[in-house]
Amino acid sequence: MEAGVKGRKGMCFFGVVRWTALWVAWVGAVGVGYAVAQESFLSDRRVKDIKISGQFPLFERHVVSAMSIRVGEIFIEEDLNAQAQRVENLYRREGFIAPKVRVEATEDRKDGHVVIDVGIEKGRHKKLRSLQISGNTAFSDAGLKMRMKTWWASHLPGSSGRFLEDALKSDVKGLIQLYRKKGYADVSMDYTMEEDAATGTTSVVVTVVEGPEYRVEFQGNEKFSDRILRKDLVFYNEGNRSDLGVKKSLKKIKARYQGAGYLEASVSVEEPENKETAVRLLRFVIEEGPRSTVDSVEITGNSAFTDDNIRKQVLTRPRGWFEKGVYDPDVMSDDLYTVKSLYTTGGYLDAEVEEEVRWNDQKTRGAVTIRVTEGVQTKVSSVKFAGLTVIPERDAYGAIGLKEGAPFREYMLNNDENVLAALISEKGYPHVNVTGAASISEDKEQALIVYQVDAGPYVEMGQVYFKGNFRTKESALRRQLGLEPGRPFSLVQMLEAQRNVRNMGLFNSVKFNVIGFKEKKETVDMFVEVEEKKNYFAEIGGGYESQRGLFAHSRLGDHNLFGTNKDAWLGGEVSEIGYRAEGRVKEPRLFGSQTSADLGAFAERREEFNQDFGTQIYGASLGLTRPLFENVTTGLSFRFEEREQFTRDGTEGPGGEIGQEGSEFEPRRIFVAAPSAQYDTRDSFVRPRKGIFSSVSADISKGLTNSLDDFLKYRCDLHYYVSPLSRLTLACLGRFGYIDPYNATGRVPEDQLFFLGGTADVRGFKENLLRFDVNGDPVGGRSALAASAEARIDLGHDFEFTLFYDIGRVDDTFVPSQGEGLRASVGAGLRYVTAIGPIGFLYGINLDPEDGESGGRVHFAIGYTF
Repeated sequence: MEAGVKGRKGMCFFGVVRWTALWVAWVGAVGVGYAVAQESFLSDRRVKDIKISGQFPLFERHVVSAMSIRVGEIFIEEDLNAQAQRVENLYRREGFIAPKVRVEATEDRKDGHVVIDVGIEKGRHKKLRSLQISGNTAFSDAGLKMRMKTWWASHLPGSSGRFLEDALKSDVKGLIQLYRKKGYADVSMDYTMEEDAATGTTSVVVTVVEGPEYRVEFQGNEKFSDRILRKDLVFYNEGNRSDLGVKKSLKKIKARYQGAGYLEASVSVEEPENKETAVRLLRFVIEEGPRSTVDSVEITGNSAFTDDNIRKQVLTRPRGWFEKGVYDPDVMSDDLYTVKSLYTTGGYLDAEVEEEVRWNDQKTRGAVTIRVTEGVQTKVSSVKFAGLTVIPERDAYGAIGLKEGAPFREYMLNNDENVLAALISEKGYPHVNVTGAASISEDKEQALIVYQVDAGPYVEMGQVYFKGNFRTKESALRRQLGLEPGRPFSLVQMLEAQRNVRNMGLFNSVKFNVIGFKEKKETVDMFVEVEEKKNYFAEIGGGYESQRGLFAHSRLGDHNLFGTNKDAWLGGEVSEIGYRAEGRVKEPRLFGSQTSADLGAFAERREEFNQDFGTQIYGASLGLTRPLFENVTTGLSFRFEEREQFTRDGTEGPGGEIGQEGSEFEPRRIFVAAPSAQYDTRDSFVRPRKGIFSSVSADISKGLTNSLDDFLKYRCDLHYYVSPLSRLTLACLGRFGYIDPYNATGRVPEDQLFFLGGTADVRGFKENLLRFDVNGDPVGGRSALAASAEARIDLGHDFEFTLFYDIGRVDDTFVPSQGEGLRASVGAGLRYVTAIGPIGFLYGINLDPEDGESGGRVHFAIGYTF
């Protein structure tokens, strides 16, 4: 007996030794693997840059996407050989016959990393020699070819003529849709290609099997017109293989009738005899039956909730002035579910909700009764926490939703588990596990809740390592992360750090890897791998628009100045109304905060159309912006200007000496502080269809050399967009400005006043000439009001037709003038919407022209005026 015990003790001892040795070996392996991974991450050669030449007509990003290596990744020499083949395959798919691609790797001696050079010789591309279409009778050859990009590519002047099989496939799909819309639901198409290697040309034959033309009749429909019911015929879009399209159409028509209250409606399809063999005639026979409506909705059995509370959950309503009173079984089923959910949230776990409908003999009118069996309300009697050591119980109790005396809601248990786990996790316990359990008393009136907490091991943040940031400084990245070694590890902070780095906009890709987290180590390190974009940019453009005439502009910049995550650029514009040169530097996160700072200097000379004076300005500005709430941004800017107003005819200005004020035609120095706020819920910046944009600002201006520029200038804009129909957007604008001088005379320099009229506000008038003096020169005022309303109608193919109505007025002028009061115009226009905004012509009609004014005016504008 004793020997047996000793034997078992010996076996136990050797077992412990054996498992201890295995555990030590496993920990050692993990440690070695961790060290190897860290060494590999920090020391391996990386792809520093990929330089591509000869890629036109493709973009550089297309070539890089075809390759399997990326900037910032570890350089593996064996992968280099496959890159040329990948790029050559890309160009073959793009229609080039025998492209040649050279890929070479060069080591940068400064840091040991690798630059990949990709040289592309595209050679000849395939061309379309001929395009034939056979089997078509419903459409002519010319009509079908005119709808094919493949045909246009070989005939349109200026086109490269490059033949792409993918484009041909897309054309065939488009032609199939064309046939289906015209009633040929069974149409099928195929194509064959014959390539001539010697000439690099391809002959294409598209074979069309049209099938019968579908003609549809409706019989027995009174509630819905033929036009409405045709929208439910899916075979015009999806085809009709094995009559599946017809079956789907029957279901959709019946669902439409049932949703309108025709519960006994039946829909069938007949095929009358037809002598035309190329036509399939379908007759949809509809027996609508009576329409079932609701006269009243009563609620019984409820005491915990009032009738009004329950009616708010119910969509089935009796007939009335604004209610059709339709009875829909599906809607009624949803109503019962929402009423039961209301009781569940109130702690009535066994509540039952049923319906009863009393119909008249014709089943056209019914009285609905919703019967509620409430049952017993279950309330939380007590809440306990087991294993909670990381945070005080009062903090845990304050965070949960199920408190003592509250109705018990079972679904809240899971929510409270997540809330407690998040609270504890932020203290450095990311492996925490919280389990909530409820014990219901026999009478179902009380619920005892216990939250079992297993905090898991404490974890702190270790080191953060970066790779791939060849230009971006680590200090700029660390400011975005905000993770300090030795602090409690936080999943929330880690996710926020990842989001901040991605939002920098400097990288094509960002990868985060946390080492030691899965193994539940006490300290975890983070490895951040980035692929940098090429952040230098150059822009040049030009054009014409009514507000500034012919113009040209350019801009050069760097989105990552000196690797510090600062955006810097130099730019300029020349137009018929003057020039502007400007340079700016933007810091997106000032001192690591959410505030962005924008510092700039500018020089400008403007001679606005129709004005008899011009302005030359040199200055510098500093702007600070910060998001305050969702959709709300606040700002504060400071601006210093050296401004000089001059007459355009070269004569001395009319200002002369005005007491102590001085002349507005003398050089002036001004300091301006401008607080502002914006609210923006638009769904698109380029082409908004719904939402609100509003802004308010105040310029606090102080003249440094005289008091002419001592004033407060207020501006308020409100834009509203709504789309009641899929192809209709209504856009409205309200704009107000007011200048309140605080100098001795109450005067304001002319170049600081508000002017209206023209493309930007009240169309139909010449630029700045809403008010004018006896000489026909524009007159500005200390206050201005403008409003516009537009109906933007989508015509398809990126064209948009616009109807508009504009009003405006300029008041508090300093000289006698014409054009007082509200002035209005109406008009229409046509725009072409591009990826960067619309371009269009608009014609405005002056509704009440003064003597000497024209009755209307054409405006050409780039972008929306609002």
